[in-house]
Amino acid sequence: MKICKENYVSQLRLHNGKALEFFVMEQGERLISIIRKHLFTLPHLQQECLLDTIRSIWNHIDSFHYKNEFDNWIGTVARYRCLKFLQTHQKEATIAWLIEKEIAEEKEVMVSCLNPKEQELFYRFYVGETFVTANQKGSDIVYHNMYDLLNRIDTDIFEYEREQLAAEEKEELCRQLQSLLKEKKRRFSLKKYFGAYFHKVAFMAVL
Repeated sequence: MKICKENYVSQLRLHNGKALEFFVMEQGERLISIIRKHLFTLPHLQQECLLDTIRSIWNHIDSFHYKNEFDNWIGTVARYRCLKFLQTHQKEATIAWLIEKEIAEEKEVMVSCLNPKEQELFYRFYVGETFVTANQKGSDIVYHNMYDLLNRIDTDIFEYEREQLAAEEKEELCRQLQSLLKEKKRRFSLKKYFGAYFHKVAFMAVL
C-alpha cells in the first residue's frame, strides 16, 4: 500500500513502519521546532526529547481520537514531553529559576482549554497518580491515560516556525529509519536516526 497524507494516520495505528517514516518526513521538522522552542534552556536534551516524543506517538497512537485534528494531537504530545523533560531535568540547568518559570507557564497554558474536571485529571496524570478509568460526565470520551486527555488540549502545530531540512538530509534520515525498522517492528530507539541532524545543528550553532 502506498502511504500518503490521506492514509498515514490510519496506517500508523496499524504500526506500519512505512507510515512512521512518512510521518517523520511530514511532521518531523515541526516537532523539532516545538522541542527547540520549549527546551531552549536544555539544548543538550533536545535530541533525546525528540526521540522520546516520536516513541510516545508511536506507542500511544491508539489514544488519538479521530474527532480531533492529528496535527493538534502530535503537537500537544510534543509539548507534554517537553514539560516532562523540564520537570525531570530541572536540576541540570544553570538557570533553574527560568525552567521553573517555564514549567509553571506551560502547565497553565496546557490546562487553560480544559474544564475543571479535566484539569484535575491532567495534574493527576502529570504527577503519576494511577487509577482505573476517568470518564468526563456527559461525554463519551474516556481517559485511560494522559495521551487520551491530550486530545482535549488545543495546540496549533502550525504556529511554530518550521525548521527546514535540505532534501539530502531528508533522504539520509529516510535511509537511516528504514535500517532501524528492519531491526525492530514495533518499539525501537530512533537515537541513530536524528543523531546526525542534531550534531549538525550543534556544529552550526558554534560557528
